[in-house]
Amino acid sequence: MLIKYKRYLIELNKIYNTKLLLGVLIVGVIIVVGSFNVYAQNIPILMGLFSPRQIIVTPTPVITATPIPTPVWTVSQKITEAKELLRNTTLTVGNKPIAYTETRYTSVKGKLALTVKSFKEPEKEIALAILNISSGEIKIVTIIKRGAELIAPSGFNINILRRPNGIIWNGWNTAYKVNIPTDSVVIANVYPNETDTTVAKKVKGRTVYSTQRTIKYQLYSPYSPDLHSSDLVKSGIDYTNTVISKAFDDLRVANVKSRAISGTLVIDVFKSRSDFFSRIPLLEQTDLTEFQIDPQNTIERAQVIIGANQDQAFNATCNSSSACGWLQFTPRTYANIVKSYPSAKLIKDFKTGAADHLNSMKAAILLYDENLRGLMLAHGKEIVNDPKLEEYLASSYNGAPRWVYKTLTASILGGIQDWVNALTSKTGGLKDETKGYLVKLRWLQEHQSSSLATLSQ
Repeated sequence: MLIKYKRYLIELNKIYNTKLLLGVLIVGVIIVVGSFNVYAQNIPILMGLFSPRQIIVTPTPVITATPIPTPVWTVSQKITEAKELLRNTTLTVGNKPIAYTETRYTSVKGKLALTVKSFKEPEKEIALAILNISSGEIKIVTIIKRGAELIAPSGFNINILRRPNGIIWNGWNTAYKVNIPTDSVVIANVYPNETDTTVAKKVKGRTVYSTQRTIKYQLYSPYSPDLHSSDLVKSGIDYTNTVISKAFDDLRVANVKSRAISGTLVIDVFKSRSDFFSRIPLLEQTDLTEFQIDPQNTIERAQVIIGANQDQAFNATCNSSSACGWLQFTPRTYANIVKSYPSAKLIKDFKTGAADHLNSMKAAILLYDENLRGLMLAHGKEIVNDPKLEEYLASSYNGAPRWVYKTLTASILGGIQDWVNALTSKTGGLKDETKGYLVKLRWLQEHQSSSLATLSQ
């Protein structure tokens, strides 16, 4: 009996140990699987072995820069807006002249030379229209010119840029640089231009002299590198070509006859040579010193000014020889053209006529016709077909035609290939200024067509 009971206990113990082992194994499996499942949550590919759920991996979004919106305005539109804001501006001008000097470069026989120029001008206020090129906002501020010094209002830092030829202050076409606020550029200004004249009047039988001051406000868009753009260059080119086209139309309607070729309308003489006239403003309104340094930028500078100011460009510009307007007519030459071509009905008053772009362009076409007449009388009718005809006409426009005749004659008789150098200015040939004029002309003839093609693309 005791032996049977021991066997019973042994068998019972085996069963218990077996169940215990099985339980331990089950628990172990559960622990392993649970641990593996937790680990698999971080490794999606392993989770697929244990769960039928689809694991969706969401990629990290790529952060891109927000594109800057294209302005809904153009600089030309803002210039027009700025000029309207400045139109009724009044400014203060002092009475006491302040002296200052500028060191400038001049071209002497093809070489650059330094000269010191002295100026006297009273203290004056100047109104600037400043465009924020990011926001399109225009602010009107008033600066003070005190001799060579510029005094800006609080919150603004403004300098004057020195041109390559040394010019700093340049009246209403002074080049400003706005440092503070940033992203700002001067797009228009009002410059008070004072003129003092001596007036005589009788006082109790005696002649008394007094100074009378007249102030003219020049409203203008001054050139600066920050304003230089292909759009304004193209605008200047388009404007000039529009004026030439209108001038031709007006001369045709007026039935103006050529004095060079009898029985022919003057526009028919030059209808295939309109580029002659598109180059005159660029020849007249570019500085030779600056041109020698950077011809492309110098030409484009003039085109930007024309594009920004349209019919006001260079209209108040006069030089030391009293040549005025964008085409730089002198009083005597202008009066001769008015008299020689009465059917054109040009404006008789010189200052008004020279300042008017359309009127002065018609006068320039007629002056080329008159100079062609002189060339034909001096060198025969075949000169009309000479490939250098534009050079002869441009030289006559810039200087006295007699110097062209003498130089050309010397070139023919001497068999000199480049007619310009046939004579020196001392022996009756072209003046140095005219030779510089032709340097610019030849560059334009060579490069202008390619520049226009680039802008049209």
